[in-house]
Amino acid sequence: MADTIAPASPAPAGHSPVIVPGRWRKLAVVVAPLWADNNESSVLSTLAPIITQALAAPVAAVGYLTSIGKFISIVFGPLWAWVARRTNRKIAFVLASGLAGVATAATGLAQNYAQLIVLFGLSAVFIAAALPIASEITADLFDEKSRGRANGYTWGVISLLGSVLGPLIGQLSRVPDGWRYGFFAWGAITLLTAVLLAVFFTDPAVGASEPATAPATARQRAGDDRITWAKVRQMLRIPTFVLMLIQRLISGHLLIASFGVVFLVHTYGFSTAVASIVTLPFGIGYLFGTFGGGLATDLLQARLPRIGRIIVLQFAQFGFGVVAVVGTQHDWGGIEVFAGFWAVLGFMQGLNPGVNRPIVAAVVPPEMRGAAFALLLSVFEALAYALFNLAAGLLAGVLGLRGVMLWIPGILMLVNAAFCTILYRTYPRDVDRQRALLAERARPMAAG
Repeated sequence: MADTIAPASPAPAGHSPVIVPGRWRKLAVVVAPLWADNNESSVLSTLAPIITQALAAPVAAVGYLTSIGKFISIVFGPLWAWVARRTNRKIAFVLASGLAGVATAATGLAQNYAQLIVLFGLSAVFIAAALPIASEITADLFDEKSRGRANGYTWGVISLLGSVLGPLIGQLSRVPDGWRYGFFAWGAITLLTAVLLAVFFTDPAVGASEPATAPATARQRAGDDRITWAKVRQMLRIPTFVLMLIQRLISGHLLIASFGVVFLVHTYGFSTAVASIVTLPFGIGYLFGTFGGGLATDLLQARLPRIGRIIVLQFAQFGFGVVAVVGTQHDWGGIEVFAGFWAVLGFMQGLNPGVNRPIVAAVVPPEMRGAAFALLLSVFEALAYALFNLAAGLLAGVLGLRGVMLWIPGILMLVNAAFCTILYRTYPRDVDRQRALLAERARPMAAG
């Protein structure tokens, strides 16, 4: 990941920042299938109350299904990253997105709970490719100074589009078998994004935005591009990266997306169509968090290059925990008040993509980006998502959904914020090591 040029220091002598031609256009094309794949689960989470009723599934089914999907991504996310690196990133991404579209549409044909599990799990196999491949490509398109904005804009757009569609998806609860049409429509959208990617995207190549790797010869790049177990072990010896893996593992805010609507329906008595309204303000808040947060993070990083990103990361976790406790533990009456809390939760969650990915990119060498993003997002984040959803399903009968929301998105996030304090010590040192490594690499490249 980002071997980037350490935020604490300038680029190696003799190398100016590399601007990849057409990077924003290429990013827009990459975002399309990533958005479709990322929001496929929104059909399940939004329409969970009517899906469980139609297929005689347990109330906790959304947690079980989400957990299954995430456990599958833990295996297939790194596998897709490996396949993409060994073959062709564009072809792998297009193939996975196309098959994800077909599998998502097929999920709408499920006739019982068992079939729903099988078909939803099959779609998860292909959906797992999007996150690690798109994250790696984003890091190759943008240099150190603009990665925060690029990631922030990416996830802001993804969340906003998904949240605008959320209330529309919720209206399908008023239509007989409307949940089936939701899966059919989302499958078609995903398939379309695969076609757009195939036609309009050109891969920038690994390390394209790195000043230290831009002059590399084809042989040098080929040597760096090989992913070996030795390199993975080297990556796991980077303290900041290991801490970021743990930080994702205790990120309880992930539960809001999957259980938010179900929580409002079963705890405070809203209908599915009304409860789904909160997805829109959540998405708008997320948009402001990613756009504004990405820009603010880059500005703060410029002023406080050794700790700026850590300040933002810690603030995001602490703010989310406080708002989750206040917003979910009291019956505020109308959906409008809950929508306000969901907007703030969206903002706090939206701060994360623009800061955690650049943190990883600043301490991990470029040739290890795919593996690092796969570990961070497809393994550890997915594992956290799966475990929290599984726990929520199991604990709902004991603590109630209100208790689940108190402990996982609330108190656990406050613990997460305290944990981030350790990064103030490790991050500056790892960035300095990374800069030294890139500067050393740049010298023989420039000479030969």
